[in-house]
Amino acid sequence: MTYVKFFRASALAFLLPFLVYSQQIDSAGIANPGEKRLQEVVVQATRTGNKSPIPHNNINAEKIAQTLQAQDVPMLLSGIPSLVETSDAGTGIGYTGLRIRGSDPTRVNVTINGVPLNDAESQGVFWVNLPDLAASAAEIQVQRGVGTSSNGAGAFGATVNLDLSGVLPNPGAGVTTTVGSFGTQKLSAQANTGLLPSNWSFSGRASSINSDGFIDRGSANLRSLHLSAAYLGESQTFQAHLLSGHERTYQAWNGTPVQFIDDKELRTYNTAGAERPVAPYEDEVDDYGQQHLLLHYKRVLGPQLILQLNGHYTKGAGYFEQYKANESYSDYGLPGWVLGDTVIETTDLIRRRWLDNDFYGGTFALRWTLEPRKNTTFLLGGALSQYAGRHFGEIIWSEHSIGQPKDFRYYDNNANKRDANIFLKVEKGFSKKFRAFVDLQTRHVDYAFFGFNNELLPTDQSVAHLFFNPKVGATYSLSNNWSGYGFLGIANREPNRDDYTQSTPVSRPKAERLADTEFGLRFEDKKLSFTANCFLMQYHNQLVLDGRINDVGGYIRTNVPDSYRAGLELEANAPLNSRLSFAGNLSLSQNKVKAFTEYRDDWDTGLQQPIEYKNTDLAFSPNILGWAALTGVLWQKAGNEIKGKSLVSATISGKYVGKQFLDNTANDLASLPGYFFSDLRVNADFAHAKGQQLSLILSLNNWLNARYASNGWVYRYTSAGYDARLDDPYTRLEGGAVYHQMGLFPQAGRTWMATLRLGF
Repeated sequence: MTYVKFFRASALAFLLPFLVYSQQIDSAGIANPGEKRLQEVVVQATRTGNKSPIPHNNINAEKIAQTLQAQDVPMLLSGIPSLVETSDAGTGIGYTGLRIRGSDPTRVNVTINGVPLNDAESQGVFWVNLPDLAASAAEIQVQRGVGTSSNGAGAFGATVNLDLSGVLPNPGAGVTTTVGSFGTQKLSAQANTGLLPSNWSFSGRASSINSDGFIDRGSANLRSLHLSAAYLGESQTFQAHLLSGHERTYQAWNGTPVQFIDDKELRTYNTAGAERPVAPYEDEVDDYGQQHLLLHYKRVLGPQLILQLNGHYTKGAGYFEQYKANESYSDYGLPGWVLGDTVIETTDLIRRRWLDNDFYGGTFALRWTLEPRKNTTFLLGGALSQYAGRHFGEIIWSEHSIGQPKDFRYYDNNANKRDANIFLKVEKGFSKKFRAFVDLQTRHVDYAFFGFNNELLPTDQSVAHLFFNPKVGATYSLSNNWSGYGFLGIANREPNRDDYTQSTPVSRPKAERLADTEFGLRFEDKKLSFTANCFLMQYHNQLVLDGRINDVGGYIRTNVPDSYRAGLELEANAPLNSRLSFAGNLSLSQNKVKAFTEYRDDWDTGLQQPIEYKNTDLAFSPNILGWAALTGVLWQKAGNEIKGKSLVSATISGKYVGKQFLDNTANDLASLPGYFFSDLRVNADFAHAKGQQLSLILSLNNWLNARYASNGWVYRYTSAGYDARLDDPYTRLEGGAVYHQMGLFPQAGRTWMATLRLGF
């Protein structure tokens, strides 16, 4: 396979320097200063500072190591305010996702070292494509709301920045192994040279993760590789990263039928693959590989002038495979099968739907600090990228072959997207107490794609957007410990691929706009930190599903003129005594759409019935969300610079997520009940027990065995003549002649996981 060849060649190219530079580090090396300079430039354009008026959280490598086992990034970020995590297979491994302030993954901007990770067309982030990514992160920063100017998709709920630019000063190696419930296994190995006398540093990590999943057949088989090389000079630095991932995941995205959700035996039922007679199809999988090449170059042009240049290339290719029963030949552009005087119009078949894409471009940042007081900083940045995506489907098997060629391609279309932005950030300190900033961004998007006209015939379409995204903010120090801040930002976001390809220029939806206002208070001293943040997010033309069928007969999202999110976020971190510490947050919000019309299908007439609503709740937006954790030190032994310290601690955490509606009708019958779960974790770190470091993580997740679903979907219709409940377990009666189909994603009950990490 091409993927395997690429994997091997890349691994050889990056591992070769390990052999060339395998020598002892000069004790006078400049690892620590170099690491700081490199990290500043790689992430400065998309990150925000500690005293910024943008609400944010930083999770450093030490905190990541305390919780990272085999689960993915959304589960790792569980303690972030206003965040809800979910997993298709129920275990946090495989397909996972997050929502922040009710905003779905397509509205959360994600970058790696400032390079966009969101898919250019769907605008979503598929964490499964880069398994164990958090193991490479020096820090993860989550900005809530519009955030600072970033590259890629517009941030309507949050921005997640992953910093992979850390350079370890000393050589080392380590292995990590994890075992747990549902056949979970992880094996990871990493090595680094530290900073060599030549000022070069090399590192590598390879990971393998497997899980059977909580949902039936919801297995995940994941592989990843991260190789990096860095040069840290006095006036220039260079860093290269190769990230390679491959996933083969059994599909669990249909959700459990609503009729089964309360049945202890059936709540894990998976309909994927069940169309095959006798037994579910064993290869109903998603199989995708992705490679990222990131290049970062920094040049110090003067005492106050620094230039950063970044290049990136992403290659992705893969498919999802499905067994489909009783499919019409005509739906695949094929004639019926003639058998004597009989024409057979349908067949069982196996199809693959492919995506083969390339994404490449560059970003830059020029930072200038004014002398003599260094109280004014200019940052000019931007990005230019090109995406080319090829979409095609193949029939790899059919029950009744009618002479079509092997791997018959029944559709084939391409898409191209160009994205360019430029921004200027100016930060000025007017006094020791008062600082303010202005952030002005212009973004231009060109998208050409394959769609359908009114006669359902293929035609080429294109669309262009020009957005202006201004932001202003200020921070004022009330005292040595107290500070106040305010922020106002505008963000614009284009519709995604499905919004376009399932519409025409007549029915095409408009771009979304968000005005985000944030203000709050912070308190911080050596023992306590506290933040109270108020936000008002006002949407214009937010895209929502309303059941409407457009002029090509497809269900797509449509614009609602006015909707908003308003809330209060409270955060606190404090040591209660010398051995016990507390961390927690609480989010209270109202999330409303002022006017909404549902278009409900009438199965008896084939028409749609409009139902109007006023001031209903936005979907997937809990009004209350809270998380808290207590950490206690069970045993500790002081060390020194050579031996380090040993520590055993225990953490108990709990999270409550309030009721969430599955659509914008505020219908209690189409909602996820509020839920609470609690996790237990023991961390044991022993310096020089074996090698340089031995650490152990024992966790008991959802130890109270709560039964809950964190995600779902709903489709509502009326039918006076047909009750589908006996034929379809997804169907439930709401009342009268109103039914809905609903799929839910239950999460695993009590599970355990153990991780052993050995460092040399």
